[in-house]
Amino acid sequence: MKSKKELRKKILGIRNKMPKEDVENNSRIIMNKIIGLKTYKQSKVIFVYMDFKNEVMTSDLIKHMLAEKKRVVIPYTDIVNTLVIPSEITEEADLKLSPFGYNEPKKIMPVDVEEIDLVLVPGVVFDKNLNRIGFGKGYYDRILKNLKPGAKKIGLAHDFQVLDEIPAEDHDIKMDMIITESSSYGDDINF
Repeated sequence: MKSKKELRKKILGIRNKMPKEDVENNSRIIMNKIIGLKTYKQSKVIFVYMDFKNEVMTSDLIKHMLAEKKRVVIPYTDIVNTLVIPSEITEEADLKLSPFGYNEPKKIMPVDVEEIDLVLVPGVVFDKNLNRIGFGKGYYDRILKNLKPGAKKIGLAHDFQVLDEIPAEDHDIKMDMIITESSSYGDDINF
């Protein structure tokens, strides 16, 4: 089995070469799957990543969530302390481009992790056992391990990002579900 570092490099290489049209089509399909989930419909506070570099796109989903009056929480990256601060936005105008090349809140409006019902999680590589490999900095792991009981974690990925098995350690946090353009792994469980 390849190491996390090797898998990260291989999958990012594939993802970075994806045609924009494929990223947009996959993202639209995945968004429609998400908004059809019971878990999504029951969630009032949703923490969602801001996509970049051909990740499954979240901007249309965020517009949809705001229109539905969901509380939308996005990451503000504190690079000094290597942590993500969940911050609420109330409209698209609340965003600015970060030094990393993705949107983040103009103004930090922190949200307690305990308030979050659902997290839409980015990742580089996932597996069918619901394991995840991120960028290796642990930003999301710190949030995921502090969620309230019953809060759901859904990984969003393109098909090629989900392998049969990846290296996983005891401290790694599994997803409740992973959604790609043609498959779903895990269950849409009611709260």
